[in-house]
Amino acid sequence: MPTSLLSGLDALLSGHETTLFDRLQAQKIGLLTNQTGLTRENRPALEALRDAPFNILALFSPEHGIEGNLEGKIESSQTEEGLPIHSLYGQTRRPTPEMLHDLGAVVCDLQDVGARFYTYAATIFEVLEACAPLGIAVVILDRPNPLGGTTVEGPLLDADLTSFVAPAPLPVTHGMTLGELALFYRDSKGLDVGIEVARVQGWRREMGWNETGLQWHRPSPNLPDFQSAAWYPGLCMLEFSGVAVGRGTDAPFQILATPDFEAEKFIEHFASDEEIRAEATEVTPAHATFAGERCRGVRFSHPQGFPQRPVEFGLRVMAALRASHPDFSRPNWDKAARLLGNRAVLDALWEGDLEFALEKARADGEEFRRTRAPFLLY
Repeated sequence: MPTSLLSGLDALLSGHETTLFDRLQAQKIGLLTNQTGLTRENRPALEALRDAPFNILALFSPEHGIEGNLEGKIESSQTEEGLPIHSLYGQTRRPTPEMLHDLGAVVCDLQDVGARFYTYAATIFEVLEACAPLGIAVVILDRPNPLGGTTVEGPLLDADLTSFVAPAPLPVTHGMTLGELALFYRDSKGLDVGIEVARVQGWRREMGWNETGLQWHRPSPNLPDFQSAAWYPGLCMLEFSGVAVGRGTDAPFQILATPDFEAEKFIEHFASDEEIRAEATEVTPAHATFAGERCRGVRFSHPQGFPQRPVEFGLRVMAALRASHPDFSRPNWDKAARLLGNRAVLDALWEGDLEFALEKARADGEEFRRTRAPFLLY
């Protein structure tokens, strides 16, 4: 790793945030983290912060749990020594006053992926909402956006589609860090909550993950490597639409398949302006959609390993799927609204108007670039 690049955790511990460090040492704190909260020596955030020493009274875990290896709802638990681990993806997704009792600050150290529907940002937003009325500060130990800070692709979210996988008026990829997103969310919701960000040292917005020198630590079970994460914003938009998107295979979010998929027809209709190829394949997903069923489909590839505009790729896939499989049901199609987040774009793709969908996504991306400008830290 370049010695000049330090995560927010490492920056805090190595003297780049002395005022914040001193303030946290004087407080009782809660820590929202998982297996991605590591120092450059791969020490867990809990261990490193305790040795600082900080007084950590409770842990909070996001989706997939404190070790990042679980699916579905997660029960609260405790460490071997009895430190409570409050699950924010179980009975509640917002910390309760009881969970926050006696805390002066909640420190958050998570590795985000950079897509609106990846839920770690939503969990931090819930923490902000919970801490605001109690006067509890929120501290973000920032980390780079793996997609870089310049990849911004719409469409913007329709307000009535707001949910835990669509928690804020964001485009599909926003190009922001979790620290920047926290500042944006506070402003958009008018929250009265203190936020401090321990900034990444040495990161520039134009840096992709491969340029950071950082080790990839699987943020969730189906993102085993950066390549999968880079494809994720595109195919994940079809997650609930009755097709397999590579979960349970060796290429998550790089495969589109069903038991009766007509690969050659799809390939005829799929067009990419950035050298993305689609090749026929057969897979049997180990879990998720069509688990244990032999499926036919296509596998996508790119000369650089991943698309430069993943959302545009996803829109082109949806257009080709609609054209090549005209019997694809409207109810299944409409389920894509939950992640795509914009009905005008979804309807345009259903009607075969890919150009409108692309133009709307690009225009919304440019609009959000202007909206996000006051909240950028790098």
